[in-house]
Amino acid sequence: MLISLSAILGTAENYGGRKAYIVHILKSMKPQHFDSHHHWYASMLDQIVQSDPSAKEMLYTYDTLLHGFAARLSKAEAQAMEAMDGCLAVIPSSLSKISTTHTPEFLGLSSSGLWSRYSTYGKDIIVGMIDTGIWPESKSFKDEGLGPAPTGWKGACESGRGFDSSNCNGKIIGARYFSKGYEAQNPTPINETLEYKSPRDNNGHGTHTASTVAGAAVSGISYFGFANGTARGMAPQARLAIYKACWADGCYDTDTVAAMEQAIADGVDIISISIGSRDRAFYNDNKDIAAFGAIEKGVFVSASAGNDGPSSSTLGNVAPWITTVGASSIDRDFPASVLLGNKEMYKGTSTYTRVHDATLQRPFPLFYVSTNISTRYCLSSSLEPNLVRGKIVVCNQISSYEEVARAGGAGIIGANERRYGSLQRITNPNTLPAVSVSFTTGEKIKAYINNTGSNATATMSLKGLTVLGKETTAPMVAAFSSRGPSKGYPQVLKPDIIAPGLNILAAYTKVLPYNILSGTSMSCPHVSGIAALVKAIHPTWSPAAIKSALMTSSYLIDNAEQPIKDSFTVRATNPFVLGAGHVDPNAAVDPGLVYDMAPQDYITFLCSLNYTKQQIALLTKKSVSCPNSSLEAGDLNYPSFSVVMKSGSKSFQVKKRTVTYVGREGDAVYRVSVNNPAGITISVEPQTLKFRKPLETASYSVKLEGTVAAGGGTAFGQIMWKCTEGGSQIVRSPVAVNIEA
Repeated sequence: MLISLSAILGTAENYGGRKAYIVHILKSMKPQHFDSHHHWYASMLDQIVQSDPSAKEMLYTYDTLLHGFAARLSKAEAQAMEAMDGCLAVIPSSLSKISTTHTPEFLGLSSSGLWSRYSTYGKDIIVGMIDTGIWPESKSFKDEGLGPAPTGWKGACESGRGFDSSNCNGKIIGARYFSKGYEAQNPTPINETLEYKSPRDNNGHGTHTASTVAGAAVSGISYFGFANGTARGMAPQARLAIYKACWADGCYDTDTVAAMEQAIADGVDIISISIGSRDRAFYNDNKDIAAFGAIEKGVFVSASAGNDGPSSSTLGNVAPWITTVGASSIDRDFPASVLLGNKEMYKGTSTYTRVHDATLQRPFPLFYVSTNISTRYCLSSSLEPNLVRGKIVVCNQISSYEEVARAGGAGIIGANERRYGSLQRITNPNTLPAVSVSFTTGEKIKAYINNTGSNATATMSLKGLTVLGKETTAPMVAAFSSRGPSKGYPQVLKPDIIAPGLNILAAYTKVLPYNILSGTSMSCPHVSGIAALVKAIHPTWSPAAIKSALMTSSYLIDNAEQPIKDSFTVRATNPFVLGAGHVDPNAAVDPGLVYDMAPQDYITFLCSLNYTKQQIALLTKKSVSCPNSSLEAGDLNYPSFSVVMKSGSKSFQVKKRTVTYVGREGDAVYRVSVNNPAGITISVEPQTLKFRKPLETASYSVKLEGTVAAGGGTAFGQIMWKCTEGGSQIVRSPVAVNIEA
């Protein structure tokens, strides 16, 4: 089951012609005659909303990550509010969609890895989960050996249907829910017979992501016998703070920002957001504004890249202060195969458990109809039982088994959609004999049916096996994982990194205690948990330093000793697809050098974008004077490089970076090595960096020059600083060149 994270364009219309908006205020403009900012906000609302007194209620007030309030306004009222003194902007609340037993071993955490070497397991780091809530009874959230919440924790456990303070413990140390924005956008209140108006998770998504971050070790976990092993999160001794801001139709900014604001006030160290976003101006994105406030407070923020791949420029959450995570596969498969009547055999996957079912021992007729979208996808009530009964049905998605079962089908072959590529196979629950195949395999099976007609047959071989290791090439970038470059900010290379996100087993709900899900929703919490491990070992590191450590220590080679491939193209991938590379937690805790940044660096970056003072104030919550320098957006002290060059002409650019030495005591020497992008020559000065003690800094410049071919395109390279004395680290930065036609 792939959880889509694409943001829905626009916002839902509210009853009465009103929508929810977040009103951003320059706090310093408060008139003296108001006792508090809340009174000032209430006065502004009173002046604007005249026709409907019930609409004068403020949904939320914000005072930490941004300044202002949320309210229901008509379009005319929003425009009038924006014209008032002290109002910076009125931004509509957009709606976004919510975007393991083996991954610790795949990532090298166990055995001789990070867990055994440092034994902190993310101890007492608090991760705030902005998601669909939590199923607290899951064994993954037991609190054996954890003790009380860390000193200074200010959170609480809020009560609601099916949830009270007794559901919190030493693992789940806080749980809250935010629904005012959701209810403001919908004409009917939350249906509490179908959905818990409380921190309890009836969706399963939030439980899955929370257990991936910090689930306790639970042995003997499987998915109907598949993927058997010990389930645990990346940081098993980290604490979880749950903020339910996502409901039946998604996550509204008003609720999401309120949840982030509360998480900071409660005292979290990390915020994990598996929620979609759009590539738009930072000053026009409420979540980007809130995330900037979190970074100012020293809180690391990770977010999913989105599930809109494999097309380029499909990324969300592209702000440089957010760690943007794409999705990869792991070296685990559930092999199955399909033998066609023409003796052609094709590989697939299956989690069907009754492998000795008699229906699997002989050929069955095949059925596929492509005349309309309903029958191609086997949508509800689309199949005629008299045509389907006793046949294996080919559908354009494996999740159609309910319709096939209703119509009396003997089994199902689920063919992935074109956008999922030539190799990728997404595993889904099967109550019928079923095989999931790639798009390419699906096209071959359909061609066989078209050529053979009513005589087309197939036999399914379902082995009931879980295969680990080099029999499955991994990691590969998931085809659905959103890709760069950013349309609005091509000078910032995104995504930042990839992590496991395909067919991930983690905790779920009462209906299914552990479930397999796919999406960048699943990759984001892997990075959140690994960030918790790093922060537990290096508690003074800034969010930028942690991000840098994750990026520059990542790897580019799969378990077959080949460059990591894109499962869509089945070719070696590039930084617009996998960012800096695949996360490597063992290397991230000892990266050698980091590219550190303070909030002021991001402010200078915003100035380089030619934002107005008002637009910058939306992010900084204060008036800012930009320096009179010629800094460009690409001059941000980022761990990667992305430059834009004109095609058909000789040009050059110079970028500067500063690194901080975070290695051991004593002298260390780093020497540079360069892989040039096609048609571009990279020169680095100086070529050697020397350090005498930790926290020393050194700067270097990068000159990119060359004559790039006409017509536009991209070119990629990398810059590596290799420690030749005092260590063995390789600090690697990808280089992407966008060539404008």
